[in-house]
Amino acid sequence: MVRPFFVLKNVVAVSAPATTSLTSRSVYEPLLLILATIGLLSSHLGYLPLDTGSDEPRRALVSLEMLLSGDYITPTLNGERYFNKPPLYNWLIAASYRLTGTYASWALRLPMLLSLLGFGATVFALVRRNMPGPAAGRMAFVVAMLLLTNARVLLYDTWWATIDITFGWVIGTSMLLIYHFGHRRQYWALFLVSYALTAIAFLIKGLPALACQGLTLVGWLLYRRQARLLMHPAHGVGIGLFLALVGRYYSAYFTRNAIAWADVAGVLLHESTKRTVSEFGIGATLLHLVTFPFEMLYHFTPYALLLILLVRRGSRSKLAVDPFVRFCALAFGLNVLVYWTSPQVYARYLIGLLPLLFVVIVSVYYHYSTPADSARLWVERLWVILSAALAIGVWTFVWHPKTAWVPGIVWKTGVVSLLLMVTTYRLWRSADDRLWQMMLVMLAIRLGFNWLVIPGRYASRAYYQRESERVARETLGRPLYGLGQTIGRPTDQETDVNSFHIEVVRGSILRKDSVLRPGRLYIADSASLGGLPYRTLDTLRLFNKHRARLVEAR
Repeated sequence: MVRPFFVLKNVVAVSAPATTSLTSRSVYEPLLLILATIGLLSSHLGYLPLDTGSDEPRRALVSLEMLLSGDYITPTLNGERYFNKPPLYNWLIAASYRLTGTYASWALRLPMLLSLLGFGATVFALVRRNMPGPAAGRMAFVVAMLLLTNARVLLYDTWWATIDITFGWVIGTSMLLIYHFGHRRQYWALFLVSYALTAIAFLIKGLPALACQGLTLVGWLLYRRQARLLMHPAHGVGIGLFLALVGRYYSAYFTRNAIAWADVAGVLLHESTKRTVSEFGIGATLLHLVTFPFEMLYHFTPYALLLILLVRRGSRSKLAVDPFVRFCALAFGLNVLVYWTSPQVYARYLIGLLPLLFVVIVSVYYHYSTPADSARLWVERLWVILSAALAIGVWTFVWHPKTAWVPGIVWKTGVVSLLLMVTTYRLWRSADDRLWQMMLVMLAIRLGFNWLVIPGRYASRAYYQRESERVARETLGRPLYGLGQTIGRPTDQETDVNSFHIEVVRGSILRKDSVLRPGRLYIADSASLGGLPYRTLDTLRLFNKHRARLVEAR
């Protein structure tokens, strides 16, 4: 087995002149960069209570109810069957709860963080094995770091328990392995491993896994004029493996639950098509076709801006010489079309495709551009200007009303500003490799988020946690229900955050009831109560500022 020292040493292997900037650094620089990234991602993992602006409460609630009920086959929300998403990600969260012995936010988000770090390590290993050129190890490291430090991942999706990072890890690995095994003509490994990973991805998120597998596999084989491989015996066995893995779960599900297969399939299909042209119409779709590229440049800044290098004459033809880079470009292009043509898309859906995109960007940056290229120069100048502006603008946190109260705001702001100044100076001076320096700038920005931005979000989330926990403590020892659609409304997930905190304190599932039954306690709003007889015991606010009451039915 290769010792870790030699694996790390391979990252800085001697390279050709076109990539000398990649190999002129100490072997310790990548290690320090990794440690800084892990530290910044994990230090505030559990600082914020449950997120109120995403589907994190839904993931938390489904996983909690698995533990409370002891039923890991049938996901539920407020005790009612929930099959919008298959259960595998909820199993990971439930396992984290059980292994850590807590329902704290950091335990909820731990699977996300481990998935992201695992994704980065997987990308490094596979890109290093397949990237052409003597500097493959160093370039693979840069690709992995771009995945971890782009704006969307570093500053947004790592603050809550997103399902898409884990899904992206599995499906992104599957796509890279299609090339890895196919290039080596290891067709049994190609089909068996990719379909096994597709089955895992399906049990995380459903039908999107099949779309990624089909588009990547069929598209690449057709491009290589190897369509005959679709008839290879291993392909049939791979499909059989997928059906066996997925079918094993659903067989257990339908054995336990008297529900028609069509009902579950209908929900999964709706979840996969509800953001497409069939739901939003042609007008919204045409508008999205225009705005989507700019939205993605914004979300995956600063690195996605380097896509402008592909506009230059000859860049695409040079990249086409490298089969691995060609595969990444084709696989990304085929899969991104699904999201480009869907009017309602969140940037996190593309996380699994990012390594493919970054392989192309890193290749053109280091192999087919120079610091003197005008397109590259303008992008890097923009990086320097924005970084310098942030170094100065960060001082607004000192007097901004939402952050002025943060303990140590002055010295924290000073440290962040100083780090941004230093990294901006290095960014300006290092003309031969500003991409590397930009990663350092992004880590300094993440430190600013940890210390200055995130504390301002604490109060609103903590408010709903306190409201829910107060009512839960008042009702300990007595049955409690949600009346009508007051909680757990099927069309949204707003009250999941309240249900989660109530269930944690009470240690039991907060179920729903459609009628008032004398002697029972209910959480109800005015629309559900109507003219029914009840006695108000307390009032509370459900998310988002929805007035409700704790009542006892008469």
